[in-house]
Amino acid sequence: MQHVAPSALAKRSLIFIAYLKASRQSETDAPYPGIIACNDHAGVLHYQHYDDVPPKIRYSLLVDAGCSFAGYSADITRTWCGPSAHPLFSEMVQGIEHYQQRLVSEAQAGMDFILLHRRMHDLLAALLIELGLVKAMTIEACVASGLTRALCPHGLGHSLGLQTHDVAGFQQDATGTIKPPPNDAPALRLTRHLSPGMVITIEPGCYFIDSLLAPMYDSTISHHVDWQAISALKAHGGIRIEDNIVIMPQGNENLTRPPASGL
Repeated sequence: MQHVAPSALAKRSLIFIAYLKASRQSETDAPYPGIIACNDHAGVLHYQHYDDVPPKIRYSLLVDAGCSFAGYSADITRTWCGPSAHPLFSEMVQGIEHYQQRLVSEAQAGMDFILLHRRMHDLLAALLIELGLVKAMTIEACVASGLTRALCPHGLGHSLGLQTHDVAGFQQDATGTIKPPPNDAPALRLTRHLSPGMVITIEPGCYFIDSLLAPMYDSTISHHVDWQAISALKAHGGIRIEDNIVIMPQGNENLTRPPASGL
């Protein structure tokens, strides 16, 4: 029989099958179809289309996959550097991993989730400045310019429960008062103050998407941005790190990381 190289669809299936085996579930048990994205495909937030052949060069791998337990959903994302990853991409992954954990630690009862979402943009701006992707700008100016929103167009997180994107993210009280997302965060799915017992995701990201970055090329801040470095990162697609936490009366419990190591 002639040997046939596995297609990218088969490659994706092998990765997802390995995940299902490790998590001891079938695909029909999972709360949503697993997102397996390599290289520039990781820049598509819910990537579900596949090339005919596996990539010859491996820059990045993003896996967004969950698990169901007692009817409740988990929603977890990790991003890894491939063997051909640009060193700057590796620094970006480490930086986002670091500040994602800072955001987790700051998610406390009484916290306005909108403010925590805005905190994500401040931390992303600080990382861009630290790594030299943005120069001669303050954190405040970087965020105000819209650059961080172009790099991270989605919200910091959402409610998690019987549904992966659980309901009542905008409901403020028992009367059903609704608080829509603010103008600077139209994709935010959670606008409530956090309270004990709430289960939420914390999932900052950074993506290199031409259609979102294009308006920034001719903006007033364009000369502050190292577009050559960003161009080098486009082949990697993007980064997302996601954990599931439950808000406690004091602090929170991370449901998706071993407590001893924090990894």
